[in-house]
Amino acid sequence: MDVRLAGRRALVTGAGSDGIGRAIALALAEAGADVALHHLDQHDDAARTAAAIGGLGRRAVTVQADFAADGAGRRCVHEATAALGALDILVCTAAILLRKPVLELTDADWRRVHRINLEAYFATAQEAARGMAARGYGRIVMISSVNQWTPNPGLAAYASAKAGVMQLARSLALELAPRGVTVNLVAPGTIETDFNRAALADPAYRRQKMDLIPSGRIGAPADVAAAALFLASDQASYVTGTTITVDGGLELKP
Repeated sequence: MDVRLAGRRALVTGAGSDGIGRAIALALAEAGADVALHHLDQHDDAARTAAAIGGLGRRAVTVQADFAADGAGRRCVHEATAALGALDILVCTAAILLRKPVLELTDADWRRVHRINLEAYFATAQEAARGMAARGYGRIVMISSVNQWTPNPGLAAYASAKAGVMQLARSLALELAPRGVTVNLVAPGTIETDFNRAALADPAYRRQKMDLIPSGRIGAPADVAAAALFLASDQASYVTGTTITVDGGLELKP
Protein backbone atom coordinates (compact mmCIF):
# COMPACT_ATOMS: atom_id res chain seq x y z
CA MET A 1 0.00 0.00 0.00
CA ASP A 2 1.42 3.35 -1.05
CA VAL A 3 0.69 5.79 1.79
CA ARG A 4 1.12 9.43 0.83
CA LEU A 5 1.06 12.15 3.46
CA ALA A 6 2.46 15.07 1.47
CA GLY A 7 1.29 18.34 3.01
CA ARG A 8 0.29 16.70 6.30
CA ARG A 9 1.67 17.90 9.61
CA ALA A 10 2.13 15.50 12.51
CA LEU A 11 3.06 15.51 16.17
CA VAL A 12 4.53 12.32 17.61
CA THR A 13 4.89 12.25 21.37
CA GLY A 14 7.59 10.11 22.93
CA ALA A 15 9.82 10.32 19.86
CA GLY A 16 13.06 11.06 21.67
CA SER A 17 14.30 7.54 22.31
CA ASP A 18 15.19 4.73 19.92
CA GLY A 19 11.81 3.06 19.99
CA ILE A 20 8.26 3.11 18.68
CA GLY A 21 7.86 6.89 18.63
CA ARG A 22 11.00 7.42 16.56
CA ALA A 23 10.03 4.66 14.12
CA ILE A 24 6.59 6.19 13.63
CA ALA A 25 8.01 9.69 13.14
CA LEU A 26 10.38 8.42 10.45
CA ALA A 27 7.60 6.44 8.75
CA LEU A 28 5.36 9.51 8.62
CA ALA A 29 8.19 11.59 7.20
CA GLU A 30 9.03 8.95 4.59
CA ALA A 31 5.39 9.17 3.49
CA GLY A 32 5.73 12.94 3.09
CA ALA A 33 4.63 14.49 6.40
CA ASP A 34 6.35 17.24 8.33
CA VAL A 35 6.84 16.11 11.92
CA ALA A 36 7.09 17.65 15.38
CA LEU A 37 9.05 15.35 17.69
CA HIS A 38 8.18 15.46 21.36
CA HIS A 39 10.77 14.24 23.85
CA LEU A 40 11.26 14.30 27.61
CA ASP A 41 14.94 15.27 27.83
CA GLN A 42 16.66 13.36 25.00
CA HIS A 43 17.79 16.50 23.20
CA ASP A 44 20.60 14.85 21.24
CA ASP A 45 18.52 11.84 20.18
CA ALA A 46 15.62 14.05 19.12
CA ALA A 47 18.01 16.26 17.15
CA ARG A 48 19.39 13.20 15.32
CA THR A 49 15.89 12.07 14.41
CA ALA A 50 15.05 15.57 13.22
CA ALA A 51 18.18 15.55 11.07
CA ALA A 52 17.18 12.19 9.59
CA ILE A 53 13.76 13.59 8.72
CA GLY A 54 15.41 16.65 7.19
CA GLY A 55 17.47 14.27 5.07
CA LEU A 56 14.19 12.93 3.67
CA GLY A 57 13.29 16.41 2.52
CA ARG A 58 10.69 16.98 5.21
CA ARG A 59 10.54 19.56 7.96
CA ALA A 60 11.14 18.48 11.56
CA VAL A 61 10.97 20.39 14.83
CA THR A 62 11.57 19.20 18.38
CA VAL A 63 9.42 19.95 21.43
CA GLN A 64 10.55 19.18 24.97
CA ALA A 65 7.95 18.50 27.66
CA ASP A 66 7.63 16.45 30.84
CA PHE A 67 4.10 15.06 30.76
CA ALA A 68 4.20 14.53 34.52
CA ALA A 69 3.95 18.32 34.89
CA ASP A 70 0.68 20.23 34.87
CA GLY A 71 -0.21 21.64 31.47
CA ALA A 72 2.74 20.05 29.66
CA GLY A 73 0.64 18.04 27.20
CA ARG A 74 -1.35 21.04 26.06
CA ARG A 75 1.77 23.21 25.82
CA CYS A 76 3.39 20.54 23.66
CA VAL A 77 0.48 20.67 21.21
CA HIS A 78 0.53 24.47 21.14
CA GLU A 79 4.26 24.57 20.40
CA ALA A 80 3.99 21.94 17.67
CA THR A 81 1.04 23.74 16.12
CA ALA A 82 2.85 27.08 16.17
CA ALA A 83 5.92 25.53 14.55
CA LEU A 84 4.11 23.60 11.81
CA GLY A 85 1.10 25.87 11.28
CA ALA A 86 -1.50 23.22 12.17
CA LEU A 87 -1.72 19.56 13.08
CA ASP A 88 -3.37 16.97 10.86
CA ILE A 89 -2.00 13.92 12.67
CA LEU A 90 -1.31 13.20 16.34
CA VAL A 91 0.37 10.00 17.43
CA CYS A 92 0.56 9.48 21.20
CA THR A 93 3.36 7.14 22.22
CA ALA A 94 4.92 8.82 25.28
CA ALA A 95 4.64 6.50 28.27
CA ILE A 96 6.45 5.02 31.23
CA LEU A 97 6.54 1.39 32.28
CA LEU A 98 6.56 0.57 35.99
CA ARG A 99 6.97 -3.06 37.04
CA LYS A 100 6.01 -3.34 40.69
CA PRO A 101 3.88 -5.81 42.67
CA VAL A 102 0.44 -4.39 43.35
CA LEU A 103 0.91 -4.58 47.14
CA GLU A 104 4.03 -2.43 46.85
CA LEU A 105 2.57 0.30 44.64
CA THR A 106 2.49 3.70 46.27
CA ASP A 107 -0.02 6.46 45.63
CA ALA A 108 2.82 8.43 44.03
CA ASP A 109 3.60 5.52 41.69
CA TRP A 110 -0.03 5.27 40.67
CA ARG A 111 -0.43 9.00 40.06
CA ARG A 112 2.76 9.30 38.00
CA VAL A 113 1.91 6.36 35.72
CA HIS A 114 -1.62 7.62 35.13
CA ARG A 115 -0.52 11.22 34.71
CA ILE A 116 1.88 10.30 31.89
CA ASN A 117 0.18 7.24 30.38
CA LEU A 118 -3.44 8.42 30.45
CA GLU A 119 -3.93 12.06 31.43
CA ALA A 120 -1.35 13.31 28.92
CA TYR A 121 -3.04 11.27 26.18
CA PHE A 122 -6.30 13.03 26.98
CA ALA A 123 -4.73 16.48 27.14
CA THR A 124 -2.78 16.20 23.90
CA ALA A 125 -5.64 14.53 22.03
CA GLN A 126 -8.25 17.02 23.20
CA GLU A 127 -6.04 20.00 22.39
CA ALA A 128 -5.08 18.68 18.95
CA ALA A 129 -8.68 17.69 18.20
CA ARG A 130 -9.92 21.24 18.65
CA GLY A 131 -8.03 22.40 15.56
CA MET A 132 -8.71 19.20 13.64
CA ALA A 133 -12.45 19.38 14.25
CA ALA A 134 -12.53 23.04 13.23
CA ARG A 135 -10.90 22.15 9.89
CA GLY A 136 -12.95 18.97 9.40
CA TYR A 137 -9.96 16.63 9.19
CA GLY A 138 -7.72 14.77 11.62
CA ARG A 139 -6.06 11.49 12.50
CA ILE A 140 -5.33 10.60 16.11
CA VAL A 141 -3.48 7.36 16.83
CA MET A 142 -2.86 6.21 20.38
CA ILE A 143 -0.22 3.59 21.07
CA SER A 144 -1.66 1.38 23.77
CA SER A 145 -0.65 -2.19 24.66
CA VAL A 146 -2.08 -5.68 24.77
CA ASN A 147 -2.23 -4.92 28.50
CA GLN A 148 -5.34 -2.85 27.77
CA TRP A 149 -7.09 -6.24 27.83
CA THR A 150 -4.68 -8.65 29.50
CA PRO A 151 -3.28 -8.20 33.01
CA ASN A 152 0.24 -9.24 33.91
CA PRO A 153 1.89 -9.47 37.33
CA GLY A 154 3.54 -6.23 38.35
CA LEU A 155 1.74 -4.09 35.78
CA ALA A 156 -1.42 -2.98 37.61
CA ALA A 157 -0.76 0.74 37.18
CA TYR A 158 0.42 0.41 33.59
CA ALA A 159 -2.39 -1.92 32.49
CA SER A 160 -5.13 0.15 34.10
CA ALA A 161 -3.81 3.27 32.38
CA LYS A 162 -3.75 1.48 29.03
CA ALA A 163 -7.30 0.23 29.57
CA GLY A 164 -8.24 3.86 30.19
CA VAL A 165 -6.51 4.88 26.96
CA MET A 166 -8.62 2.33 25.06
CA GLN A 167 -11.89 3.75 26.34
CA LEU A 168 -10.63 7.32 25.91
CA ALA A 169 -9.89 6.63 22.24
CA ARG A 170 -13.27 5.00 21.68
CA SER A 171 -15.08 7.90 23.34
CA LEU A 172 -13.16 10.47 21.31
CA ALA A 173 -13.82 8.47 18.14
CA LEU A 174 -17.55 8.48 18.79
CA GLU A 175 -17.75 12.21 19.36
CA LEU A 176 -15.28 13.33 16.71
CA ALA A 177 -16.36 11.12 13.79
CA PRO A 178 -18.97 13.64 12.56
CA ARG A 179 -16.20 16.28 12.50
CA GLY A 180 -13.94 14.32 10.16
CA VAL A 181 -11.52 13.17 12.87
CA THR A 182 -10.69 9.49 13.36
CA VAL A 183 -9.26 8.09 16.58
CA ASN A 184 -7.73 4.62 16.75
CA LEU A 185 -5.31 2.52 18.77
CA VAL A 186 -2.36 0.28 18.10
CA ALA A 187 -1.80 -2.36 20.79
CA PRO A 188 1.75 -3.76 20.64
CA GLY A 189 2.83 -6.93 22.34
CA THR A 190 6.48 -7.49 23.23
CA ILE A 191 8.56 -5.04 21.20
CA GLU A 192 12.33 -4.52 21.28
CA THR A 193 12.46 -0.97 22.69
CA ASP A 194 14.08 0.94 25.52
CA PHE A 195 11.08 -0.16 27.62
CA ASN A 196 11.99 -3.81 27.33
CA ARG A 197 15.65 -3.92 26.34
CA ALA A 198 17.05 -4.50 29.82
CA ALA A 199 14.59 -7.29 30.60
CA LEU A 200 15.03 -8.91 27.18
CA ALA A 201 18.80 -8.99 27.68
CA ASP A 202 18.17 -11.88 30.07
CA PRO A 203 18.18 -15.01 27.82
CA ALA A 204 15.74 -16.85 30.08
CA TYR A 205 13.27 -13.96 30.04
CA ARG A 206 13.60 -13.58 26.27
CA ARG A 207 12.97 -17.30 25.74
CA GLN A 208 9.96 -17.16 28.06
CA LYS A 209 8.50 -14.31 26.03
CA MET A 210 9.23 -15.90 22.67
CA ASP A 211 7.56 -19.12 23.77
CA LEU A 212 4.34 -17.12 24.14
CA ILE A 213 4.49 -15.60 20.64
CA PRO A 214 3.24 -17.82 17.80
CA SER A 215 5.26 -15.82 15.25
CA GLY A 216 8.42 -16.90 17.07
CA ARG A 217 10.09 -13.51 17.33
CA ILE A 218 10.13 -10.33 19.37
CA GLY A 219 8.50 -7.44 17.56
CA ALA A 220 10.37 -4.44 16.17
CA PRO A 221 9.35 -0.76 16.34
CA ALA A 222 8.86 -0.85 12.57
CA ASP A 223 6.07 -3.40 13.02
CA VAL A 224 4.14 -0.91 15.14
CA ALA A 225 5.00 2.00 12.87
CA ALA A 226 3.44 0.25 9.87
CA ALA A 227 0.09 -0.01 11.65
CA ALA A 228 0.25 3.57 12.88
CA LEU A 229 1.10 4.81 9.38
CA PHE A 230 -2.00 3.14 7.96
CA LEU A 231 -4.26 4.63 10.64
CA ALA A 232 -2.75 8.09 10.02
CA SER A 233 -3.48 7.90 6.30
CA ASP A 234 -6.45 8.68 4.09
CA GLN A 235 -6.73 4.94 3.38
CA ALA A 236 -8.04 4.60 6.95
CA SER A 237 -10.72 7.27 6.61
CA TYR A 238 -13.49 4.74 7.39
CA VAL A 239 -11.66 3.22 10.37
CA THR A 240 -12.30 4.75 13.77
CA GLY A 241 -12.64 3.62 17.37
CA THR A 242 -10.79 0.37 16.82
CA THR A 243 -7.55 -1.33 17.83
CA ILE A 244 -4.95 -2.91 15.58
CA THR A 245 -3.09 -5.51 17.62
CA VAL A 246 0.60 -5.91 16.71
CA ASP A 247 1.77 -8.80 18.84
CA GLY A 248 2.81 -11.72 16.61
CA GLY A 249 -0.23 -13.66 17.80
CA LEU A 250 0.48 -13.28 21.53
CA GLU A 251 -3.17 -12.73 22.35
CA LEU A 252 -4.09 -16.00 20.61
CA LYS A 253 -2.38 -18.03 23.30
CA PRO A 254 -4.65 -19.35 26.07
